[in-house]
Amino acid sequence: MNSSYFLGGQKLSRLKCRVWCSQLQLSTNSVDNEKEKDKYSCFDLSTSYLHVQSLRDFPTEKLSGEVVVVRLDSSLILGHLGPCTSSLERALLTIKYLCKARAKVVIATEYLSSLLQVEVIPVDGEPGLTSFKQEEWAQNSIILFENLVNFRGEVANCKDFSQKLASGATIFVNDSFSLSHKILASTVGITCFCYVSLAGFHFEEELMQLIKITDTTRRPYIAIIGGSNFLRKAPALQMLTSLCDGLFFVGKLSFQIMIGLGMTVPSQFIERNAVKEALQIIQVARDRNIPIYYPTDLWCLKNDGSETLGVISSTGQLAGWTPVDIGPSTLEKNSSIIPSYEKILWIGPTNYNLTETFSVGGTQLGEILEKASSDSCDIVLVGTAACKAIKRKTDSSSQYTEFQGAAVVWEFLKGRILPGIAALDKCYPYRIPWSTVFCEPTLPLVVDIGSGNGLFLFQMAKSCESSNFLGLEMNEKCPNPDFNKEQNRWRMVRRMLVEAVVGLLHTNGQVYLQSDVESVLLVMKEQFLSYSKGQLVMDGDGGHRIDNPFGVVSDWERHVLARGAPMYRTMLKKM
Repeated sequence: MNSSYFLGGQKLSRLKCRVWCSQLQLSTNSVDNEKEKDKYSCFDLSTSYLHVQSLRDFPTEKLSGEVVVVRLDSSLILGHLGPCTSSLERALLTIKYLCKARAKVVIATEYLSSLLQVEVIPVDGEPGLTSFKQEEWAQNSIILFENLVNFRGEVANCKDFSQKLASGATIFVNDSFSLSHKILASTVGITCFCYVSLAGFHFEEELMQLIKITDTTRRPYIAIIGGSNFLRKAPALQMLTSLCDGLFFVGKLSFQIMIGLGMTVPSQFIERNAVKEALQIIQVARDRNIPIYYPTDLWCLKNDGSETLGVISSTGQLAGWTPVDIGPSTLEKNSSIIPSYEKILWIGPTNYNLTETFSVGGTQLGEILEKASSDSCDIVLVGTAACKAIKRKTDSSSQYTEFQGAAVVWEFLKGRILPGIAALDKCYPYRIPWSTVFCEPTLPLVVDIGSGNGLFLFQMAKSCESSNFLGLEMNEKCPNPDFNKEQNRWRMVRRMLVEAVVGLLHTNGQVYLQSDVESVLLVMKEQFLSYSKGQLVMDGDGGHRIDNPFGVVSDWERHVLARGAPMYRTMLKKM
């Protein structure tokens, strides 16, 4: 089954031919450097899904009067003490921006009235606007859904629950970046029921900073890696090994590296099922000739209940002692090597019991990084322990890149697609040099959306010399969604696509719709006419069985006609 639509500025049936072929080449600053880095990299560099549509770039006039659901990061609100942080300011800016644009705002979080200084109306019970009195919006700008974690449908990404969240709304804005690694109804499922899904100001900034973690423009680059659970984090550790110019392991992860380097470590500190992964990381580091550092001494707590603390060599006798944090000689080593690096990533706690009862090592490491930052070193802090260690010594963290929630960063470093980001609408991440793609880029352009293998466009170009042709195809083989399933047919055309097409068409420009399924053609036609807001009209008698106006048939069209089945076609025109 084939469905397609063609856009053009004029009828093309009698024009003569010239074909220009070009393969786009993505530019890089250093191709040789990328090839060398890729040799050891386990990170999937195909990250185009990270380029999302943002509220900042969305036309403000399209917000007026629209119902907008905003997913806020409740941790920013609940953790609000004293002056607003930059993250909280960005989150509040998203709401204020929407209100100023005269949108009707629905918020999926809590405790906002005092921060926004407007009345926020809570919706009791299961979230949704079906039972809400719309006339109340004349007096109040913001509607609040109660805490979503109380509902099973939120965590299960339930389709019905997602639809209720989106009921009455047309636009979704995600400003809860810390939940990007989870599949939730309020961050993923809801996007199926809103015509546009955007990143808010806070989400956009956090995403930009996340991408910068893998940026190696400033070198040398060292990662200070703490915490536990080596096996689960192994893919991320492998990526950091291929990316950085030095690794400093602390916390429980360091024991795994030490045993891999042939040192004696008490068995209770070793993950037996992660030995292979540790050896792989060590081998890649050796192949790349980058250093791996580990603690030389530890603060330890005596196990006799006396709460006696002592400093013991990391390769010494630890029987009767429990490691709690990195020791003074380790910090001295850290202090001596840090000045030689231009960029530092600190991810994970330095202590071993993963509590804050003893955090001398983390605090002193924060002092070391504070000095490095004052010397113009780029500092990236990931996780609560790293962020708090810096804030203990300075009132301002504006010179640092911070991620309070480490889970999103760990998943990103593993090379996994983050569902909350992937669910948002995409923007094309590259500038296309049209002058190198087309001989004469000023000629009228015909676009085939869903061009398949492109043979139809080549045949069109053979009979058309005065136009350029562009084919767009996102699927390699099978259609997505499968339009033979009734519930998927509404997805063939979306409002955002129609608005984009209508905005690009010149007066009298045409939209040609074709399918071998009549119901699909009718839905496409209705959506184009409806979403164009009167700018598109039927071109001709309005029938659905018009002849092919181009004299060229697609592969699927030829297949359908050969078996004696009809093709359904119609033409629209921009007024």
